[in-house]
Amino acid sequence: SQAARNLLNRTRIRLPPNLGRYMFGIVDEYNVLKAGEVFVQYTVLKDPESSTSNEDRVGSVKVVSGVDVVITKNPCHHPGDVRRFRAADYPELRHLKDVIVFSQQGDRPPTHDISGSDLDGDEYLVLWHPDLVP
Repeated sequence: SQAARNLLNRTRIRLPPNLGRYMFGIVDEYNVLKAGEVFVQYTVLKDPESSTSNEDRVGSVKVVSGVDVVITKNPCHHPGDVRRFRAADYPELRHLKDVIVFSQQGDRPPTHDISGSDLDGDEYLVLWHPDLVP
């Protein structure tokens, strides 16, 4: 119905394209990430709603490092599936772009806490927008 469509459009949160992404999840084959850490390197996209001229060059890559990120599997069915990790930068992982790299260290894989997901092509919502990281 039209009312349901209007409600869906009003409740969507529009994010700047360089503060969050959908990414495929992969494991850290180099075993450098510690438990609770992830590696995120993304390609800078043009932000049509930004008027700042000091943006990073579109097409360049940036590493998210030293901040907390919020991750959930797409689609997210339960609030408990939203997890927080620490973004870290390691030179061994710099060749990986536009994917979320999870640590293989710890008692159990971190993706098991996110809807029991695994790394067989699952897609994750990764947010590093400061207003959305609790």
